[in-house]
Amino acid sequence: MSSIMNVDYNNYVGLVGTAHFTRRSIREAYDAVKSLKPRNIALELDWTRFRQLNTACLACSRRGSCEGICEFTSAAEALGNLDANIWLIDMTEQEMRHRMMTKASCFENFRPRIHRYPTEDPVWLWERGFKDRVVENTKKDIATLRQVSPSVWHVLIDERDLLMSARIAWIVSNGALEEQRPQVLAFVGAAHVEGMKELLGKPELIKAELVEFELPFTEPTLVRRVSVHAD
Repeated sequence: MSSIMNVDYNNYVGLVGTAHFTRRSIREAYDAVKSLKPRNIALELDWTRFRQLNTACLACSRRGSCEGICEFTSAAEALGNLDANIWLIDMTEQEMRHRMMTKASCFENFRPRIHRYPTEDPVWLWERGFKDRVVENTKKDIATLRQVSPSVWHVLIDERDLLMSARIAWIVSNGALEEQRPQVLAFVGAAHVEGMKELLGKPELIKAELVEFELPFTEPTLVRRVSVHAD
């Protein structure tokens, strides 16, 4: 963690909030990569989920025309001939489950699960451009989760915000000595954007909360480097 500097990382990072598997998010991811041509792409994935998504797409007979491709795969594919790194910044599912189990109180473990069905279809709203309404509805769901299952909320939102922000800060810091300033374009679920922006603007908070939450820092995974090919 010593590589994280006291700078406002929001000056180096573009956070794109997405709604997974919606066509609008796929287009936004593709357009953002093509427009900004970032040196680094950061995805809300771990290696297992990244591999599963890409393997499924490679084996699919509808590859190239399928509407089920997610924005993360689309962003990676949009790099094309750009000389850019792809980083995986999220917790593994095993880590999430373990941390939720170890932090849950007896009350939470025996409390009946409350299943809330959305009154508005988030995919329908997102596809039609009502992104702000989806975000607001998501905030309400998160607030409910925080009351009902605070340990689950803490891991799925707070701790993932923290680890992904720490890993993005690490990517920026470790590229700072290069001639060209590092730039990171990060694709995360819309619910993570607000918290991550706050953390990236206060690197001292990242360090303090990693200690407070007893959350071990590990470096993000670099899955491949995209080489530049002659046209």
